[in-house]
Amino acid sequence: MCKRLVVVFCIVSALALAACSAAPTKEQVSASLKSIIPIPFEVLGISGLKEIPGLYEVVLRANKQTLVLYTDEKAKYVLSGSLMALDNKRNLTQETQNKYLQK
Repeated sequence: MCKRLVVVFCIVSALALAACSAAPTKEQVSASLKSIIPIPFEVLGISGLKEIPGLYEVVLRANKQTLVLYTDEKAKYVLSGSLMALDNKRNLTQETQNKYLQK
């Protein structure tokens, strides 16, 4: 019985911690990226990556080009480049860019 309570407590704690980490807002991302992107841009979308908790995919439009970047929950760090899933050799960054090109 005590083991079950510990397991339930651990699961509830993990879910609570996951809920605390919210995606950064478009305003946070825009403010952070203005220092490194010298041209006007628009944040089109921000979504969490289920494969990598705490990492968020940011889609931008600048000069009619779609850019995909990755950031943390506070938009304090940014990662640029292709994110690859090695198990099935998918380029997740390219897949996101393709979705926005079709729109």
